[in-house]
Amino acid sequence: MSKFIDGIKHAIIEDDDPKPQAHTEQAHPQPHAEATPAFAAPVAGSTLNSSYQLIGTQPLSEETEHVYQRILAKTNFASTQVSVTIHKYLDPLSAIPSLDERTRFKTAVIQAKAQEGLSQEKILATFDGLKVALHNEQESFKASADATRQREIDDRQKKVQEITDAISQKQKEIGQLQQRLSDVTTELVGAQGKIQRAESQFSIAAQRRALEIDQEKSKYVSLLQG
Repeated sequence: MSKFIDGIKHAIIEDDDPKPQAHTEQAHPQPHAEATPAFAAPVAGSTLNSSYQLIGTQPLSEETEHVYQRILAKTNFASTQVSVTIHKYLDPLSAIPSLDERTRFKTAVIQAKAQEGLSQEKILATFDGLKVALHNEQESFKASADATRQREIDDRQKKVQEITDAISQKQKEIGQLQQRLSDVTTELVGAQGKIQRAESQFSIAAQRRALEIDQEKSKYVSLLQG
């Protein structure tokens, strides 16, 4: 086991030092490690399978967290073939406690490059691909939101306007009816006053004539008796 660890450490040293001494190259030839650029290894204590946590961000609400998890599922580096390839060589190294995380990561990448042609460009291009996938999700959501807005908001706004216009028309009709009611009420009051005056005039005239008839009758009664 100690020889294996020493071999891995030597591979990392070769990777970090692109210009080793000639006798070292002969004793430990590393044809792939010499051309391997230094990778940005994860910070110690982090987990490659975990999504990157922004420092100082506020916890998400339950609904927002649900949306985030849906986006993460489509843009998760851990689900990519590059991540699978890295872990193919990285996971076995976790059994070597003397290696820190950075050393394990760089060792796994060196092995993946030698065995499967994995390069820094492929790793970084994978993240670029995730950004493209995220952009596509944003565009898809925007299209869905626009369609929902058209269906749920714009149509209802149109209906609200139609109802508002109908109310305005009804209010206009109500105004016209109210004016008509006022006119008819005035006519009614006039007609009522007219008939009341006629009735009053007729009653007064009839009473007067009744009195005159009674007086005239009394006169004739007196004449007939005399």
